[in-house]
Amino acid sequence: MEITINEKDGRLVASLIGDLDNSASSMAEKELAPLLERDDCDIELDCRELDYISSSGLRILLNIYKSTRRNGRRAFISHLNEEVADVFRIGGFLQLFEVIE
Repeated sequence: MEITINEKDGRLVASLIGDLDNSASSMAEKELAPLLERDDCDIELDCRELDYISSSGLRILLNIYKSTRRNGRRAFISHLNEEVADVFRIGGFLQLFEVIE
């Protein structure tokens, strides 16, 4: 699992690369912590290279969503592949996040 965070167009964009599974979740939680600390911009989770996400990965993303909403910001998910989109759909995450194709 690899994560990079950049600012783009007034939005923090976190690119998720690889498998966000149980073994990667504690590292991912630490690397994504800056998204929880910022209350001045929207958040985008770029899933272009996310191959797999487990329930522990979904929990991390749910915490990011809750933080953005609590601070009056917007949360986006972009570039979902079909397999990851299915997991998001089953978990109800497509109703939470704004989806960018």
